[in-house]
Amino acid sequence: MPPPATETGPADRTQVLVIGGGFAGLCAAIQAARDGAQTTLLDAAPAQLRGGNARHCRNIRLAHLDETPWQRGTYPAAEFTADLARMGTPDAALAAVLAEGARDLGPWLAELGVAFEPWADGNLPYSRRTAFFRGGGQALVNALTRAARRAGVEIRHEWHVTALPCPTQTGPLRVAADTPDGHRTIQAVALVLACGGYGGDRVRLSETLGPRGAGIANRGTPYQRGAPLHWLLENGAAAAGQPGDGHLVAVDARAPLDDAGIVSRVDGMQLGIVVDATGHRFMDEGETATPARYSTWGRALAARPDPHAWLVLGADTLRHLPPMLYPPIRADGAAALALQTGIDAAGLAATLAQVNAHLSGGPPPDPPRSRSDKAPLAQLTGPLTAIPMQPGLAFTRHGLAVDAGARVQLTNGAPAPRLFAAGTAMCGAVLGQGYLSGTALTIAGVFGRIAGENAARQARETPVAPIKCQTAAAPPPVAPPPPPSADPLAEARRALNICNTCGFCTGLCDVFPAAQARPDLTAGDLRHLAHLCHDCRSCYYDCQYAPPHDFAVNVPAAMAEMRTREYRGTLIPRGREAAIQAAVFTLCLLGVPLAALLFVPAPVLFAVQSGPGAFYAVIPHGVMSGGAALAFGGAGALLALRVMRFWRAGTGPAMRLSPGAMARALGDVLRLRNLGGGAPGCEDRTGPTGTARRWAHHLLAYGFGLTFLATLAGAVLHRGGQLAPYPLASAPVLLGGVGGIAMLAGLAGLELRRGHADRAPATPGMERADRVLRAQLAVVAASGLVLLAGRDTAAMGLLLALHLGSVLGLALCLPFGKLSHGAYRAAALLRHAGERAAWRAPGLTSAADRGHHPDR
Repeated sequence: MPPPATETGPADRTQVLVIGGGFAGLCAAIQAARDGAQTTLLDAAPAQLRGGNARHCRNIRLAHLDETPWQRGTYPAAEFTADLARMGTPDAALAAVLAEGARDLGPWLAELGVAFEPWADGNLPYSRRTAFFRGGGQALVNALTRAARRAGVEIRHEWHVTALPCPTQTGPLRVAADTPDGHRTIQAVALVLACGGYGGDRVRLSETLGPRGAGIANRGTPYQRGAPLHWLLENGAAAAGQPGDGHLVAVDARAPLDDAGIVSRVDGMQLGIVVDATGHRFMDEGETATPARYSTWGRALAARPDPHAWLVLGADTLRHLPPMLYPPIRADGAAALALQTGIDAAGLAATLAQVNAHLSGGPPPDPPRSRSDKAPLAQLTGPLTAIPMQPGLAFTRHGLAVDAGARVQLTNGAPAPRLFAAGTAMCGAVLGQGYLSGTALTIAGVFGRIAGENAARQARETPVAPIKCQTAAAPPPVAPPPPPSADPLAEARRALNICNTCGFCTGLCDVFPAAQARPDLTAGDLRHLAHLCHDCRSCYYDCQYAPPHDFAVNVPAAMAEMRTREYRGTLIPRGREAAIQAAVFTLCLLGVPLAALLFVPAPVLFAVQSGPGAFYAVIPHGVMSGGAALAFGGAGALLALRVMRFWRAGTGPAMRLSPGAMARALGDVLRLRNLGGGAPGCEDRTGPTGTARRWAHHLLAYGFGLTFLATLAGAVLHRGGQLAPYPLASAPVLLGGVGGIAMLAGLAGLELRRGHADRAPATPGMERADRVLRAQLAVVAASGLVLLAGRDTAAMGLLLALHLGSVLGLALCLPFGKLSHGAYRAAALLRHAGERAAWRAPGLTSAADRGHHPDR
């Protein structure tokens, strides 16, 4: 980093300047702004990748004296302090500040709009120490970004700081940065450094750790480069923590070196053996079988001259692995496995022989291999699998020393006059060599608030001219995702496998806990999950792996492609389903009136017909009822057959279809609970999307239901001797009229929302299907209302034929069109309700307890 910014030249001005857009920076900026200070936040990341390492977090450690909807039992601040002491905190006083600050951090976040996942939903492992964010870290970042903008914080993305003031400076502080608009300078009264550590700078890591530093993956944001932090450390700021130290876990060596987050983590070390490139073991794989194994292995790998290793598993233990980002490397035996992985074949063969001999009663291997129920080990013969491993760094623990007010300490023992720090930049002052799950976010939140409060207090005492800046605006939309895979099944399996490996979105809707109960993700599983999805799209905006991330996870699009595949079946070519549906409907819509013109005498067709039986004077009742019975009966039977085959193809956990489960499924169908029917509802990056879409869907669905009831009411009256058309005050007319109006209102609402919707989570195929169905339903509803209005005119005959043609076209499109989604969705909801009932049965665990567990 160049020398400090000079005092020449114009500069923007603010009171509190926060450097870093992660959790600590957002908390500091929000607190400073709420305390009355003019606040600006600089973030090196683009808006689409905002949030720092918080994007890859799921839970936060919070102290509490009473049970809350998101935390079980109690976790007093004194117990939190004792846990920190047990892990070797370097500063007991700061640890006490952290624990006390963790008492009201949860309510403060909830007040800002951060949603926690309720433990009562049954998707989470038991925890009284940590709370889980609904939607994970990206949802947390989205909520805090909205709160910051409401508080008046100006957020500037892609500002790369190039010069900082000296930490001893007492006057106004100037910061220079390279920005999308060129080189800029900004002046502030107080500065909060919250830009994280240097996990993304492998050159810097290598200076401390040696050549092995280049082999450490950066699990977090690639924008944690640490240049401001190191400049301050080299210019008078006191250090805390050990250089190069950080929170490490074992990750898959095939994963991206940056920004892969939790899905890159390797599990299963306690189920097999771990060997290095020579084929030899170097530590006891079964000694640590608790969740601490992740960080244990991360530290062990990072401490070796060559940080790479391979987890070797036998066929008997492979089934115990949780979902993983990449499939294990498979081979028929040791020689073939060595050839595929590059492990020394002779060393691997010798190690396997030694371990297998021990399992047959021979002497223990060197080093010993502990065995227990949680760390089993079977004979390693026959088919073998391997997973390449390397250490992955979540965040560094080497940073700035601070006091209880988050003020940066200088090497001379004095506090910096105007400089504060929060988050990873100072976590080494609180954390020792160990780690407690969720504590990194707690440090960021607690000290971010403290830093923001004290910076605002200092800034209020030194007024400045208003900042020259633009009004804060919402971030630009995310770039459209790459085209989906040519095989919808493969793309859905890829996306949901990443979701199962991550596990952050279990609280968003029913899809994700149901997916975690299906680790194999068979074709039947994916079909079920696709129809369980209601396309609310919250998961897209809450996903840290959504485009523009390299993984490009787009679950709404993948599920939509699966549904269009289901609708068209095997008879309709992909990409032609909407055109064929439109052609069939148009043919019926125009064909029935054309047939009426050809076969009904003009004096009859264009006569003014009125009174009972007027409709049947144009089209005989037998033709009308017979055609309807054939069309709807045949279409309904075909759809029922297809839904039955869909049901039989579904696999997954056991079901308990009790009356209560069926009642729940019916309620979910009627309320559209998965489309924002429950708190806090669906959201996008700008906040909750509201209930407009759900109510529009309700108007359409229930309006369609009313028109169906109108038909039934007409049939009843006909059986009683009353012939159509019926009086305006009759049940068929009232039900049909209200239903048609409701349908048109619902369609207008859906079309209005579609015009303003983000295209990124959508797919062209589903959008075409939606357009065709909306047009069909609009024609059916509108033609029915026009017929009602013109039934006493000479146009009644053609209007009747037009309406009947539209109804016939809708019926013929039913088995292979978007309208069939109601039947598939109801079946999926029924299955899911049965599974939920079985999960809650005594002796069974939740999906989360059977699958994903967070870092601890």
